[in-house]
Amino acid sequence: MAGCATNLMYLFLILGLAAPTLATEYMVGGSVGWSLDANLQLWLNGKTFKVGDVLVFNYDPKLCNLVQVDITGYSTCLPTNILYIDDSGKTTITLSKAGVFYYISSLSNTCLDGLKITITVL
Repeated sequence: MAGCATNLMYLFLILGLAAPTLATEYMVGGSVGWSLDANLQLWLNGKTFKVGDVLVFNYDPKLCNLVQVDITGYSTCLPTNILYIDDSGKTTITLSKAGVFYYISSLSNTCLDGLKITITVL
């Protein structure tokens, strides 16, 4: 009888380890959204992004946009190597792979004024 209980315990342990983790949806910038009013560095504190998580960028398309760039575009605020761009006002991005991803706003001086964020996905 003890053998059955032990086998059953191992089965539950394996199933528990194999259970998929649920994706988390993040509203970038919190209630303020993707805007110059958001403290994006503070918003990032304590967050761990995983493959499958979803980023939601809410913004006023008259004031800013969302551009995924490489590290050079991020550090210079120049969208010279655009990997993705959207100006719809609500952009949803599913994090499909691990790595470091860079997002800026390319309208006016918004990036230079601080509207940029680095997302590291585990």
